[in-house]
Amino acid sequence: MTRQLPVALLLAATCSAISADNWPRFRGPNADGVAPDHPGLPTTWTNTNNVRWAVDVPGWGWSCPIIWNDRVFLSTVISDEENLTPSKGLYLGEGVRDPAKGIHHWMVYCFDLNTGNELWKHEAHVGQPTVPRHPKSTYAAETAATDGERVFVLFGDLGLYCYDMDGKPQWSQAIEPMKTTRDYGAAASPVVHDDHVFVVYDNSEESWIASFDAKTGNERWRTAREETHSWATPLVWQNELRTEIIVPGRKRNRSYSLDGEVLWEFDGKMSSLVIPSPFAAHGMCYIASGYVGDDHRPTFAIKPGATGDISPDGDEDFAHSDYIQWYQDKSSPYNPSQIVYGDYLYTLYDRGFLTCHDAKTGEEIYGKRRLTPGGSFTASPFAYNGHLFLLSEDGLTYVVKAGPEFEIVERNPLDELTMACPAVAGDKLLIRTGSKLYCMTEGAKLDAATAARMQPRRAASPNTDLWTAAREGNLKELQRLLDAGAKVNTQQPGIGLTALNVAAIYGQTKAARFLINNGADVAISNADGNTALHIASFFAHSDLVRLLLTKDASTTAKSLRGETPIDVVSAEWSPEVEGRYNTIGNLVGIELDLERIKAARPKIAELLRQH
Repeated sequence: MTRQLPVALLLAATCSAISADNWPRFRGPNADGVAPDHPGLPTTWTNTNNVRWAVDVPGWGWSCPIIWNDRVFLSTVISDEENLTPSKGLYLGEGVRDPAKGIHHWMVYCFDLNTGNELWKHEAHVGQPTVPRHPKSTYAAETAATDGERVFVLFGDLGLYCYDMDGKPQWSQAIEPMKTTRDYGAAASPVVHDDHVFVVYDNSEESWIASFDAKTGNERWRTAREETHSWATPLVWQNELRTEIIVPGRKRNRSYSLDGEVLWEFDGKMSSLVIPSPFAAHGMCYIASGYVGDDHRPTFAIKPGATGDISPDGDEDFAHSDYIQWYQDKSSPYNPSQIVYGDYLYTLYDRGFLTCHDAKTGEEIYGKRRLTPGGSFTASPFAYNGHLFLLSEDGLTYVVKAGPEFEIVERNPLDELTMACPAVAGDKLLIRTGSKLYCMTEGAKLDAATAARMQPRRAASPNTDLWTAAREGNLKELQRLLDAGAKVNTQQPGIGLTALNVAAIYGQTKAARFLINNGADVAISNADGNTALHIASFFAHSDLVRLLLTKDASTTAKSLRGETPIDVVSAEWSPEVEGRYNTIGNLVGIELDLERIKAARPKIAELLRQH
């Protein structure tokens, strides 16, 4: 203990000094989204109330603002031509398969924290994009980082750029673009520590983690990674024993030394896409992944000091590993990272639910609580002054009282597409929307003349893909997508749903008929072996069941559970059956009418038997 105490005190003092007025990286100085309390930080705001200043930001970017002293840094990419713009909602399909058209300008901006005045801007690169991207993302997805002397801006498939605080370019390192999983592009942000700039680039061809010298840009080391489906920002974990770099991965969660050597690793059976970023609290490191279509969506709390492979032996549960403090198998989000505030770990789900667990033990404090009105979420939660803040893609921030009871105390609208995580420094909260950067402070008000001069806000519009159109029963959009070359029987990665399967979930009979008339195969099953008839029967959509039967859908096809469509509605109603409906309803984001389903199940079973 006498050896470790000075280290712990030094780490605490260092973090306190940095966190007081600066937000130097993605999710803040400690990578956890928690800001120091300040009476000047607001809990309520609109586009004008409690707004100190607001500025228009050209182009598109979901990089988060970072702050050092009185300067705010932000990246964006401006296109000379109109392209498909980012959209809200859960997206489970392929990326935008072609690079955006036209000349693009990769830009770095610096604003005055107190006034919003532009201090400098620099064009890091100009040219045509060479890689596709995720439909919800932008070519400025990565958040910059700073050590207080330099600013490091990463455009993931293009290069790493270094500036001094006054905007003078210091060095750059080109990054050879690689094909990424489903053409989603890069997203992991850089991290700075002791003159190292760490960058992770997981892709489908040649993944790596590397360290670049902060002063010169020279590559210090590069370590190959056998990963393809990861977008998490790495964590420099300064624990009581050592400093290590934590990087989740679909195949292996790993810890690296500051020299790039693997310290420990384990196969966490992570979900198909690994997006949430790791962070530390209560002396542990938290790692998670929760792709919505997967059954295993784990959260791990890791203790320091591990070496080698820390997977449990044989068929033992992960919690039997000596260095895994606790483990939950289905508690993780898809896009947002989790947050520990006080003694509680909160999980924000993309479809608008919040859960709470004991951060030290993993014990559930409360299960899924719905955020009302409903919304979709990409930005990670942040916290201060005893409250959690959950920023939806519609720009609506739900303010939730921290603690063991779920209570929404405020809802703050900005009425604009928003996916970037905010930044906090002192009494100032910075929120980036689709077109603007806002600085919020308690008691401030944006004058009407300034507000009138600003560009129109970019309203959040829903995703446009076959599955979304099928879910909404939008025949016009289905026709447009098929005319544009979309394949009617394409299956969602991982969960294997076709558009017809989705129509069956949501009872969209007209959409199902349209899809079948345009070549949808009623025999295609999802990853669990359920056909559209299984699904429509389970959700008790009688009209859709009749339609499928007229199209020769099989009543004897068996799912992986060995169930036929008749089987899924034949069991007597029981607490177990009701529990299954509640579980699946939460998974697909439906408030199920259990009384309707209970009444319809026997009729559907008889209909299937008669066919």
